[in-house]
Amino acid sequence: MAALDYLCRAGLVAEINGDGLRLRPVERITDAVRQFVRDHRAQLLAELIAANDAQPLQATAAAPAPAPAPAAERPAEARRNAWTITRGGNKPVCTICGAPMTRDEALAEARWRWPDADIE
Repeated sequence: MAALDYLCRAGLVAEINGDGLRLRPVERITDAVRQFVRDHRAQLLAELIAANDAQPLQATAAAPAPAPAPAAERPAEARRNAWTITRGGNKPVCTICGAPMTRDEALAEARWRWPDADIE
């Protein structure tokens, strides 16, 4: 996922748009990013296709969530802008980039798509 990681570190989100790529937000696209995309287009498309390779979602019985501890009792949890999603024995699938979130929030986002996902 090296090519997508480069775009993530630049604060960009990439998605497949027809036969090409769409990057956003457009105000973050620099000449260096444009050149990177030209040089790595095939790799970016392959990584996006692999990351978005739909696996059939399986219905899982959700256990009732324990009541959260009061805020005063909880230690402050680290928030990060990027989390790596893994599946099947820590095989990296993709990287979540965006607003800062905790590990639990990132894991919930990953498991929405892949119930067997984990977060690094």
